[in-house]
Amino acid sequence: MPPKRVTAAERERAANIYRVLEECYPDVRCTLDYGNAFHLLVMTILAAQCTDARVNLVCRTLFTRFSTPRDFMSAPAGALEREIHSCGFFNQKAKSIRETSRILEEEHGGAVPDTMEALLRLPGVGRKIANVILGECHGKPAVIVDTHCQRLAFRMGFTKREEPAGVERDLMRLWPEEHWTLFSHRMVYHGRAVCTARAPKCAECPVRPLCPRRGLTASSPRRTKAT
Repeated sequence: MPPKRVTAAERERAANIYRVLEECYPDVRCTLDYGNAFHLLVMTILAAQCTDARVNLVCRTLFTRFSTPRDFMSAPAGALEREIHSCGFFNQKAKSIRETSRILEEEHGGAVPDTMEALLRLPGVGRKIANVILGECHGKPAVIVDTHCQRLAFRMGFTKREEPAGVERDLMRLWPEEHWTLFSHRMVYHGRAVCTARAPKCAECPVRPLCPRRGLTASSPRRTKAT
């Protein structure tokens, strides 16, 4: 699919949607309760196929036992797996966290890198996680495409793509760079509160006058490929 052409009217509509979401969700933030960049990196790996609430709960104890990359890379066999068991896919996640910790310690002096290229070299890290780290910890504009953002981007007519990387590219062309991170967070908040995967609350949605409701009809509100 060729790159999405962005018109002035589309940019204006996106800006108006941003203003509505900004008013509705003025205090948005990452919903993972992290203390530093490395902890957020571990938490985002654990959050795959798991809720942020569960990850927050698990990490309250986890980070009292293991805190630094050196701690995690040298964790006794089975110890890390037991701590993160309730997050699901714990064997693979533990393997990714151990190897990522080793790379950080050996190649980056224990610090979390601040480039997409370096972050994508870390096991368990894809573009979504990398963008979370860049936007949250390094202050670099980043479009974070999770399932909520992807679903809303499709419904709001910001993209026709189904793959997250393509959605990210379309949103980067449409949204002003200074709004990338906060727009992403506000889309997530709105997706959880109103524009849900099943039975979205269109009748009470403040964005409705600006939204084409792509994939949704009055008779079939569940139709969407972004979930």
